[in-house]
Amino acid sequence: MNQLLNEPIVVPRLVNTQTVDFQDWCSRLASGSTVTAADVAAVMQQMEDKLPEILTLNAKAICSPNGLTIRPKVSGSIKQSELKAKLEARKAAELDPKKAAAIDVNRALTASDLSIKDCSVSIVVDLPKAWSTTFQQKAILKRVSKTTTEVAEDDEQQSGNTGSGSDDNTGGAGSTTNPTNPTDEPGSGGSTGGGGNDDPSGDGME
Repeated sequence: MNQLLNEPIVVPRLVNTQTVDFQDWCSRLASGSTVTAADVAAVMQQMEDKLPEILTLNAKAICSPNGLTIRPKVSGSIKQSELKAKLEARKAAELDPKKAAAIDVNRALTASDLSIKDCSVSIVVDLPKAWSTTFQQKAILKRVSKTTTEVAEDDEQQSGNTGSGSDDNTGGAGSTTNPTNPTDEPGSGGSTGGGGNDDPSGDGME
């Protein structure tokens, strides 16, 4: 049950995600070029050493022809209630009665009340839109069952519409009706039959 929408919702998730380690990454970048994997690794090391220094100058670095951008970011906030607590603590610690009386603990919050101590810095990477477009064109989604067996969408729909002598799929082997998804989905029994499982959390995408 989704708490924001107050209704059931089904969402996909990635499974069987692979990892390309650093050495393999350098080899892939060097493939088809005039440089070696060691050259690529050396450049990557220089990038790690130089980028933080560039970012501390409040500058952003464009690191690819399509515009991969690495930039600094500052974040932080202060609420009205937090300001009031600070002012009350300052007023209580003030020894001079006149100065203490001048501290208005109920004054409105202003931008200057956000101090440097309330802020933190981080690094943000902005990916080029062309990367997302290329990825979306090349990526292929496949449904994976609980047994990590790939199930084609066409086969899935066909198996969901065939039962053992029942038009409403109530007696179909290996078919269930998910209350969060009105379309028939194959259960954990798959094509071998035997009542399915209504829990959609076992399926994923790779």
